Amino acid sequence: MNHDAEHVQKPAIAHLIWWFLFAQGGVIAAILLPVHILVQGILGPLGIVQVVDRHYDTWANVIGNPIVKLYLLVLIAFPFFHFAHRLRYLLVDLGVPAARSIPAQVIFYGGAIVVTLVTIWVLLTTVPIG
Repeated sequence: MNHDAEHVQKPAIAHLIWWFLFAQGGVIAAILLPVHILVQGILGPLGIVQVVDRHYDTWANVIGNPIVKLYLLVLIAFPFFHFAHRLRYLLVDLGVPAARSIPAQVIFYGGAIVVTLVTIWVLLTTVPIG
């Protein structure tokens, strides 16, 4: 009797979550972030498109929108998870044995989680949703 046929592998949910965050962060860093920089940082100042100016009242009105808060959270948080995963696996590929350890995972992914939590805190405390 073959015991290997009876053994059912469970999916590594934590690994899937990190890979999902890595993939989404890559997409956002490759597509959404350059478009945001193009529109808000180049086309807006040139007067080609209307963008948020540097006045407090305009920023308060825009950042008070919950969709804008969600957009900024996604724009900031996902690329940090992408960066953490990419940097960790760069160290693994360079042969650093400590990069495979649990403390390294805590440092890299924990750093991305801390950035996400700080971003959430800043977005929720700067301008009330209105």
